[in-house]
Amino acid sequence: MHRLQKSLGSGSTRTFATAHPISTSIRGTSSLRTVSDSSGIGCGQLTKEIALVFIDLQAAADRLGISLPYFRDLIDRVNRIPTVLDPTDGADFWSSKTAVINERDLKTYENMLAQRRFLRFRERYADVLDELAALTIRPGWKTLLERVCERIRWMPTEWDAKLLRAEEKFGYMVLRFAYDHGSNAARNEIERLREEIRLSSLAVCEECGRHGRFRYSPSRSLTLCDRHARLAEPVLPGDGSIADPASDGASINELPLD
Repeated sequence: MHRLQKSLGSGSTRTFATAHPISTSIRGTSSLRTVSDSSGIGCGQLTKEIALVFIDLQAAADRLGISLPYFRDLIDRVNRIPTVLDPTDGADFWSSKTAVINERDLKTYENMLAQRRFLRFRERYADVLDELAALTIRPGWKTLLERVCERIRWMPTEWDAKLLRAEEKFGYMVLRFAYDHGSNAARNEIERLREEIRLSSLAVCEECGRHGRFRYSPSRSLTLCDRHARLAEPVLPGDGSIADPASDGASINELPLD
């Protein structure tokens, strides 16, 4: 294990563990760093210098076009808090004003945001999505949403079916459609699809798509895998015994509202 040396001003430094032999000095919260990486090759030694730029979280959020609280939440949800560096000893990630990230990580977060905004999905399924369709679910339920859109494509054209909204509520996916309400066949098929997806979503982690279960929480009940279960902590008594909050001993009125 090697060390990352940071100059914090006033002659003080802080050392971070790194996987490679790297040393760098940091000035302020948004500045240029020179990284020296020496590797032994044969009888000689290869030395290369890489310029790294670190920016503070607020500046990063501004460049991504999102709020700082949302950015912190995103970093936490995708388990990237260890990639955040902070020159302040004992600083709390959720409130620190000195935390920084590598500027090159912005591209990673841009891709994550594109996933969460379903940009490519909207292009792929533009024919069955309403122009103003609101897709506020998390990326783990993308495969379920794909199933919905493929089913709409198979519906008779005279039903004029479109997906209006997909959202998480009470831990499961709720869908809203536009269609020919005068057709009993259309109404029956839409309701069947709506309930099928609702039940399926209660077994899929809405963050990553792995197998999950309903987490009964006082803050916000969610369907999550074991890896992401912390996002619903703390949980209420009864957690683990409720598979479907709409029918398994937990009245909808007892569950926290959005």
